[in-house]
Amino acid sequence: MSSLLTRSPSPGDRNLALLMLGASTVIFVLLAPFAPVKLPAQPLFIPVYQGLLLLSDLATAAIFLAEFRATRTRGALVLAVAYLFTALLIVPHTLSFPGLFAPQGLMGSGPQTTAWLYMFWHAGFPLLVIAYALVRHDTRPLAHRAAWLLFAVLVAIAAAIGFTLLATRGHDHLPAVMAGNGYTFAMLGAMTSVWVLSLLALAALWLRLPHSTLDLWMMVVMAAWVFDIGLAAALNAGRYDLGFYSGRIYGLLAASFVLLMLLREWRRSRTRQAYP
Repeated sequence: MSSLLTRSPSPGDRNLALLMLGASTVIFVLLAPFAPVKLPAQPLFIPVYQGLLLLSDLATAAIFLAEFRATRTRGALVLAVAYLFTALLIVPHTLSFPGLFAPQGLMGSGPQTTAWLYMFWHAGFPLLVIAYALVRHDTRPLAHRAAWLLFAVLVAIAAAIGFTLLATRGHDHLPAVMAGNGYTFAMLGAMTSVWVLSLLALAALWLRLPHSTLDLWMMVVMAAWVFDIGLAAALNAGRYDLGFYSGRIYGLLAASFVLLMLLREWRRSRTRQAYP
């Protein structure tokens, strides 16, 4: 699996990435005009979707942590923090979702808590991807591997706790972005900022040449991330419309894509070891 972070993409890798990007773009273009179309509310969709998302992000974070243990590279460590951070924020986001476990959500949530957790979650990941793009070419191994592993885990936990406290106990100090299940004008500005961050992350990956195979997969992820935010929070009208559901499906695909590619590479490496 470690070669995935450093080896150049093969023609097959490039073709698969282009296929995924093309299919995602076409589906997004077809769905975008209908994103505000209201659909029946299915609260059970949230825990099922986010449970799968949690498992995918935790598994991906674990693989990158294992990769850092083997290589001590900065890129693997940053991506481990990125996926662990998103996994940790999924938990309070699910618990605080209105009407799921309680009318106003659990953990002392207010009507804006879930939306702000979504924005912290969807802004944090592209910021960390930008950091990955900036450090990826630095292949010098970091000293004190155990200390860096502990530091990375603590940073992800501290950031998740901090943003959760801000969205719950600091709820009254945040701008109102939700009006019932619909959006306020403030939501448009906040989500546009998050959307731009995702585009910047995609640009940062593209501009940092030469590309590794992992860079290629992360560009596919960030493109799906852009489509996720576009459908689920920027172009739709609120919760439980077409954009709400389809955007989250994009999010699940984006979260699981790198995991599937890492597992594929691990299987390849095991095959090469068994049959050199």
